[in-house]
Amino acid sequence: MDVTLDTHTFIWYIVRSDNYKLSHTALASIKNAEKCGTIFIPIIVMMELLHLIERKKVDLSFDEVLSTIEASENYIILPFNMDVLKIVGDIKGLECHDRLIVAAAKLTGAPLVSKDKEIRKLGVFVIW
Repeated sequence: MDVTLDTHTFIWYIVRSDNYKLSHTALASIKNAEKCGTIFIPIIVMMELLHLIERKKVDLSFDEVLSTIEASENYIILPFNMDVLKIVGDIKGLECHDRLIVAAAKLTGAPLVSKDKEIRKLGVFVIW
């Protein structure tokens, strides 16, 4: 099964010592996608990660994260594009970065792995 990850989910997964912050279902879904599916990462997630690294909120090397993603066949970074912009206008009630993440999940058709309760209220297929 394929999945789309929001920012915190992605961070909690790649920082192995933070895996406990993920629900059992979320962790299992990501591991399954890593083995036999695709993990979609919206570009805004990568930008938020970079911002958190630069502010020393997350102890990771951005270059190492990029290298890991590039070396994996299972990770795809989703760019900003016209398809995302066509979807994002219909998403209401969220901050703009969350709207972009939800739009990316809708575009891929892959469930969004997210703990965010506001996103779960939108009727988007969310795994947690």
